Amino acid sequence: MSELPLGAIARVPGLAIRLGFSALKFKRSVKKSARRMRRGLIKGGMSKERANELVDKYEESLSIRRLINANMGGSGLSSIPFLNKY
Repeated sequence: MSELPLGAIARVPGLAIRLGFSALKFKRSVKKSARRMRRGLIKGGMSKERANELVDKYEESLSIRRLINANMGGSGLSSIPFLNKY
């Protein structure tokens, strides 16, 4: 059997679902703010090409995968101890 208690294993599906919805909500808010940023830059007089470049960099910096890797020391989910056993 697993080294994790049964109660912890039973909570994993609910946690995964909530985490998935939170990730989708975060991604939606990033897209909305990127659209607002693009419109503001263009309205302020910046060329569309340059505004698109800056907004693309902005969206890339707020990528969920990039944020996880940065907070895990660059090694991503593989640095979580109990995931390395399997």
